[in-house]
Amino acid sequence: MKNKITYTFLSGRKNRIDNESKPYAKEFFYGFDYFKKIFKNVEIVEFEDQKSIFNFIYIVLNKLSNLPFYGNQIVNKKNYRIYNNSENLIFTNQKTAFSALPMLLPIKLIKKRKIYVFIMGVFGKKMNYKIKTFFRNLFMRLLIITCDNLFFLGKGEYEFAKKEFQKYENKFIFLPFSIDSEFWKIKNNNKKTNEVLFIGNDGMRDYKFLELLTDRMKNVNFTIVSKHVDDYSFGKNVSLYKGSWDSNVLDDQFIKELYLKSALTLVPLKETHQPSGQSVTLQSMSCGTPVIITKTSGFWDLDKFKNNQNIFFEDVNNVDIWAKRINDILNDKKLLEAVSKNSIKTIEENYSLKLFYENLEKHIFG
Repeated sequence: MKNKITYTFLSGRKNRIDNESKPYAKEFFYGFDYFKKIFKNVEIVEFEDQKSIFNFIYIVLNKLSNLPFYGNQIVNKKNYRIYNNSENLIFTNQKTAFSALPMLLPIKLIKKRKIYVFIMGVFGKKMNYKIKTFFRNLFMRLLIITCDNLFFLGKGEYEFAKKEFQKYENKFIFLPFSIDSEFWKIKNNNKKTNEVLFIGNDGMRDYKFLELLTDRMKNVNFTIVSKHVDDYSFGKNVSLYKGSWDSNVLDDQFIKELYLKSALTLVPLKETHQPSGQSVTLQSMSCGTPVIITKTSGFWDLDKFKNNQNIFFEDVNNVDIWAKRINDILNDKKLLEAVSKNSIKTIEENYSLKLFYENLEKHIFG
């Protein structure tokens, strides 16, 4: 029997599924739970460490293109058979797709399987050398040609890709990232007025700025969840938790409690086309905790977010500006309450998994 759908993830999903005692949010499964209820034959392929005699080739491809080729994590006979025996292949980010590309090319040519990829932050990156630009564009076109659709989680990157690769824009679909609003739901109103939260691990977070900001604001208690910062970088007003989503060291319920007790969530970013901070922002908003975020070109959908209404935007990462803004926000309870209510409403109306599932099913099965 053919698998109706095979999902490819990095890591951390199977552990959550197998551990039934701990509830988890469903957004980083990209519809797996939904389709599993509809079809019996839905498979998961997950990255895993393995030895490969071709590892040097992937290293060369990475160097040539600055694209995430990690075939040693996924290319093997077992996964090839799974893909070959599946009607629809869904890759949940560009790293999984580029890494599996050596297997996808023959499967697409011979078996005509349907291939879909979720995209976040691969378009718009400028290379310093012409040779890297050449190979990057070559492999990106190869992936686009191989895929039936690319689902963009951020509108800014989606618009950029349509201009950059006009010939293939019919393959590009803007599918806003959505969160499990039933899980990330406010259950009380016991927020502390002096608690500020930072959660993040991607390369576009401005960690140095965060360090300077917490040092500047000794009067505020910060909680930081990240694997990219060190204890010695912060003062006594900072509580640090080392962890990432993939490692599952800190489960979703613990993260939810951090949102619920905080008055404000910070998302300082470097300029990027990537919709960085998207999941943290939406989760925090769903929990009724307003967000202050750097306004970058990669922000996922400016039409649905208004400064001082359902979010707080800052154009630049200036310590004095952010410190004043944070103090002003924390001291204005009416503003916090209004933005909190609007945040919840924004998620319910635009970013629920129900909407995400409906749109994904429509694009895959018509």
